[in-house]
Amino acid sequence: MLLKTKRVAYLGILLAINQIILLSSTIFVSNTLIIFALAAILIGVVIIEFNLASGVSFYIASSLLALILVPDKIQIITYIAFFGLYSIVKYLIEILINRKNLSVIIEVVLKIVYFNLVLVIYYFVIKQFVAVLPFNVTWWVILAAEVFFIAYDYFLGYFLHVYTNRIKPRLKKYL
Repeated sequence: MLLKTKRVAYLGILLAINQIILLSSTIFVSNTLIIFALAAILIGVVIIEFNLASGVSFYIASSLLALILVPDKIQIITYIAFFGLYSIVKYLIEILINRKNLSVIIEVVLKIVYFNLVLVIYYFVIKQFVAVLPFNVTWWVILAAEVFFIAYDYFLGYFLHVYTNRIKPRLKKYL
């Protein structure tokens, strides 16, 4: 019973930190994407600490709370549709690649296909609600988004690796 209480408390603290990070996106508007990326890291931490089901539950709770708490609903859709969900998709793709002993190239291709699919869906959904987009979608905007995504995937993977190998062993004595 004590173990479940510690788990719930730990998840509650992580969810509170997640919401503070998401709320800071209304203060630091120019760094919104970086803030969403930071908030999504916590979903990966929950998956590492507990399991995929806990990570999905955390993502749902985080998304619902963000819709209630964060005033800019259109911005928070970016977190819900991509950043939060990508932590789960990344885990699933990497598990699939490791279980099937497939190439890293296939892993990268699957991740880029997922990103492009989400980007296209997001573009058409936003276009339905916003009459004129604030920028033209050109080849260099798509290329910049691809570069940002590859960098994000690398840094997310790197942080989760550091968390697993350095931070998690130190937290064991407290949890």
